[in-house]
Amino acid sequence: MTRSAFIFGLLTCFIQAFVSAQPDKNTFEGNLNFNVTFAGGEEEDRAQVTKMVPESYKIYIKGNQTKVNMRGGLIGMMMGEVVIDGSMGRGYVISHLNNTAYEINPDPNLKERSPPKIIDEKETTTIAGYECKKFKVIRYNPSGTMIQYMWVTNIIHMDLDSTLGGVLKDSMPFWTDGLSGFPLKITTTFPGSPLTMTMTVTQVNQQSVDPSIFAVPAGYKIESLDTRQLLGR
Repeated sequence: MTRSAFIFGLLTCFIQAFVSAQPDKNTFEGNLNFNVTFAGGEEEDRAQVTKMVPESYKIYIKGNQTKVNMRGGLIGMMMGEVVIDGSMGRGYVISHLNNTAYEINPDPNLKERSPPKIIDEKETTTIAGYECKKFKVIRYNPSGTMIQYMWVTNIIHMDLDSTLGGVLKDSMPFWTDGLSGFPLKITTTFPGSPLTMTMTVTQVNQQSVDPSIFAVPAGYKIESLDTRQLLGR
């Protein structure tokens, strides 16, 4: 796997981690903090990857809008925030370094992908005070099969049908149809790589969120998202 492909896989996985569920009328409002760790492979490889990817994420949820703040790593520096505007069916990667909002354009070819296979592992555990069920998710991507394990709580829900909106919901690769609730822990094994990435929630805060934080900053350019250009590839 090339470096660019691996970075794109990490970005895709990151988005998958926070929108792998179905909508429910009892939606969550507040924020969640996640930490990221890597295991497997050579120590040198893990060190290089940790220089690229964020070490933590903070996710804000309000109705049909979502915002993710990334902290640490090259991706965190270049692509510091992601916002999804459910009312418009649009998503943006916001780079404060470049004063630019990169619009996430849906890829119609993704509709041809096989749906993921979801297996109930018949296990439960408590994470951040929430009881979670463990699922195995097998994704069939052009680069190979990606295996994820998700620990999902049914207490937290997102209004994903509106959040992803229209074409985004149908074609973005992070939509996991068939899961209900919200994952508080995700482990991912990437095709062609011995590394395993784990995202684990460390704090859940249910509280009111200021709607203004989901807006693209005034004066920022809006361009189409090209990860190769954004990351200097």
